[in-house]
Amino acid sequence: MDFWQKLKKPIKIVAPMVGNSDLSWRILSRKYGADVCYTEMVHVESFLQSKSDPQNNYWFSTNKEDKPLIIQICGNNPDKMLEAAEKLQNYCNGIDINLGCPQPIAKKGYYGAYLQENMSLIYQIVNKLSNNLKVPISCKIRILETLENTIEYAKMLENAGCSLIAVHGRTREQKGDKTGLANWEIIKKIKESVCIPVIANGNMSTKKDIKHCLEYTKCDGIMIAEPHLYNPLLFTHLKLNVLEIFYEYLNIFTKNDNFLTLIEVKSHAFKLLRNILDFLPEYRFKIGNSKNILNIINVFYDIIDEILFLENKSILPQLLKSKSY
Repeated sequence: MDFWQKLKKPIKIVAPMVGNSDLSWRILSRKYGADVCYTEMVHVESFLQSKSDPQNNYWFSTNKEDKPLIIQICGNNPDKMLEAAEKLQNYCNGIDINLGCPQPIAKKGYYGAYLQENMSLIYQIVNKLSNNLKVPISCKIRILETLENTIEYAKMLENAGCSLIAVHGRTREQKGDKTGLANWEIIKKIKESVCIPVIANGNMSTKKDIKHCLEYTKCDGIMIAEPHLYNPLLFTHLKLNVLEIFYEYLNIFTKNDNFLTLIEVKSHAFKLLRNILDFLPEYRFKIGNSKNILNIINVFYDIIDEILFLENKSILPQLLKSKSY
């Protein structure tokens, strides 16, 4: 029985997100109910060329507390993907192959959702990794244009050795102003068609959405991306305001060795404190101009002081509430 089969259902997963899947956020996410967290995607060509440290590198840093952890990789060369995965596998519970990125950079680099045009290559990658690694291989995919093709795709991944499929219920073309709604019906059909665990992704911004998706698709779990950045309490019954959450994040950040820049901290501040920064926009500018973590901490305490002395106390509940995505 592999790692995924041992987890209690439904599995609650925080999706891989470039610039937002840092170590401190992953630790915070698990504290607030997430079962599994992913790193942001690691480009195997760049990873190998730079001779990066598999534990602390440009894409992520990790430690013993950072578990369960899935390291996501992207690329198009089976041999190089295996070489990178062999170096990374000792620091995670599983390796995930990014087959869902729809961005232009993925098209240029020929990875992510653009590998869908070569199913034989996808099979080779998944099969080579699943046969040679000691950790399970999962795949994060997007649906294809037809139900039939998508089910065939999922079955191929299962036959190749994939241990779990996370399905974003949108096509490669559904992005930007053409995002549209995720197709839960196709996710449901995939779940009915394969024997390995299936994780639903898309159209979930609230706890009610999560409950509805699980009831409808009968999936083994759910994966949340950007909505989780605005409300990391989606997986827990804890009642905390955004100041308490961001304070905890800063506390975790200062206690862990972070090989990342302040970009991640600022990004989380802008999202978590969005209601407050809309009301007190001068602090958005101050956070953006912060040169180090101490600057951000000082700005944070200035925000607390200003809120405490607000004359209109009736606005406090709205300011301290997580912003809806």
